[in-house]
Amino acid sequence: MEFCADLTFVSRTLFELAISTDPNAKKVSGAWHDRAPVLFCEPFMNPANATLPNRSWMLSYHGVIALMGMLILLISNGMVLSGLTPFRFAFAEKFGWQMQQMTLADLITFGVVGLLAPSIGGVIDRFGVRKLIMAGGLVLMLAYYCYGQVETLAGMYWVHALLGVAVALAGLVPASRLIGRWFELKRGTAMGIALAGSSIASFVFYPLAVKFIAQGGTTYAFQQLAWGGLVLTVLTYFFVSDQPEDKGLLAYGQKPRAENARLELPGAEFSVTIRSLSFWCLALGAFMTFFAMLGTLYNLPAHLVDLGFDRASAGRGLQAMLTAALVGKFLFGFLSDYAPPKKVYVANLALMALGALLIALADKSNVLYAVAFFGLGWGGLYTMLQLLAVESFGLKAAGRVMGTIAVFDAVGGGMGSFAMGIIKTQTGSYVPAFYLMFGLITLGLIASFRVKKLAF
Repeated sequence: MEFCADLTFVSRTLFELAISTDPNAKKVSGAWHDRAPVLFCEPFMNPANATLPNRSWMLSYHGVIALMGMLILLISNGMVLSGLTPFRFAFAEKFGWQMQQMTLADLITFGVVGLLAPSIGGVIDRFGVRKLIMAGGLVLMLAYYCYGQVETLAGMYWVHALLGVAVALAGLVPASRLIGRWFELKRGTAMGIALAGSSIASFVFYPLAVKFIAQGGTTYAFQQLAWGGLVLTVLTYFFVSDQPEDKGLLAYGQKPRAENARLELPGAEFSVTIRSLSFWCLALGAFMTFFAMLGTLYNLPAHLVDLGFDRASAGRGLQAMLTAALVGKFLFGFLSDYAPPKKVYVANLALMALGALLIALADKSNVLYAVAFFGLGWGGLYTMLQLLAVESFGLKAAGRVMGTIAVFDAVGGGMGSFAMGIIKTQTGSYVPAFYLMFGLITLGLIASFRVKKLAF
């Protein structure tokens, strides 16, 4: 099995590292040196399939690309999402702004992303992702510098429009397109590694923002964090290539082509894809789930406070959800390499729907278990949504396809955050909002059964 082949390679690598650091160990029998790693995994392997990989993909340039995908989303999502939360509290104290006024800025950000996503996808298909991500890093740096000068809500809204441009250039769509182009096998694992960056971001930018605000105020904090955009641009310049052919390589798992063969990416035409029922069912699922994802991300701490948690404990509850999401991204991305991606996607939707229902029903004593269910399903779904789009429609027009789906992501995410605040204001509780989320995710789950791989 492929999993055992990878495990065998790891055991061989560790064995070689051990003898390389022990001069006496180099006297070990050559037969044992060659045979030991195979013995480790042989009970689980079909002897006919026991061929060992020459090199683990994580130790090749493909591994660099997966890690760069993680870094791209760590910086872009960290600077646009979790890294801004401490500034909301600081602005509320400094200017007297209400949270509902400031959450409108998130709707503006995702609205801009939704408007730009289809055209960004087309640009990616024509020019590649590298230049776009580099530009996105510079826009992030500019936006953070401008944010440090903000003194009015109108100014804040304009900066969030600029942040929307940055996310469109250096966010989920280009990162997913990069992974899709570099991997044919192990695509789920690589996608899980890349998308883990969006969860790790909350553990990096949130505490940094708190630290810098305490040291010198909001302007100083924005100036310090703005360097993250430049770091993204520089690292992308040195380490990202649009396609493996630029490095004289093939996508991981791709069969070699004839020497003069024309490179033709597999996949359906964009016009065929958007006329298919599968596309619209996947897009509907994207809208429903991002409505729930980002609505929960921005409003869960307040809901936990309503249940009796103090503010610090509520923040740890959010971190628990994000930790579960991080586990989900790795776990379900890995599983999708060994199980049909659609089945994993459906399982994630069911887990996320169950989590939303349990949050609505839970009290203080058990709500964190419900939050963990929701986060685990969310993390896996975040990975599988991108992967299933590539699996179902191919790579030929992947930029435009994922860019169009990103419209639904962005609109759903922006509406979720804003709608939950309105429901809380009107009813005095977040519980009806979580029942709404359960219903929407269930609709996405029903639609998922109609997602089929197109013929190409």
